[in-house]
Amino acid sequence: MPRQHSVESFAQAIRAIGEPIHNRTAEEISMAKLFALLFEVTGLFDMRTRPELLLLQKTMVVVEGVARSLDPKLDMWAVAEPVVREWIERNLGPVGRIEDAAQGAIEVGRVLGDMPQLLSRGAVLAEQLDAITRDGLVLAPQTVAEIGRAQARRNRWIAAALWVIALFLAWLIYLLT
Repeated sequence: MPRQHSVESFAQAIRAIGEPIHNRTAEEISMAKLFALLFEVTGLFDMRTRPELLLLQKTMVVVEGVARSLDPKLDMWAVAEPVVREWIERNLGPVGRIEDAAQGAIEVGRVLGDMPQLLSRGAVLAEQLDAITRDGLVLAPQTVAEIGRAQARRNRWIAAALWVIALFLAWLIYLLT
């Protein structure tokens, strides 16, 4: 959430949406309206809407339609609760944190393994920069020739455009006299 907004205000806005629908059945809740309100809150708090949330909205609207056709009294929150609880425990609980730490340790190990090669490349680059600042940038003869050809092409087009303009002006002057 952007820094200019209060977390407490955001939490209050989310509570204002969530509390009225708590312990309601699918018959009493419109997922389309619910997600419209949630996206409105994200807009009010200058938050970006992630693609996953858009896909979630689409899925939940479809689920709402199927649930209403199968059982209008179905409590979607009670049905979804075990799945959501497992996801939260797996991704945000201790197991998820341990897995994140392990993945981070693997990444640090990979970077440390590449460190000698990175340092070597950095040293070569520093030497090249030092030579450029000391001796100036040295271009290959082919590069200089290609730059010259490109500039000549550009100059030809500019000259042609100036001749067309001059001829047009001369024609205008001829017509006006």
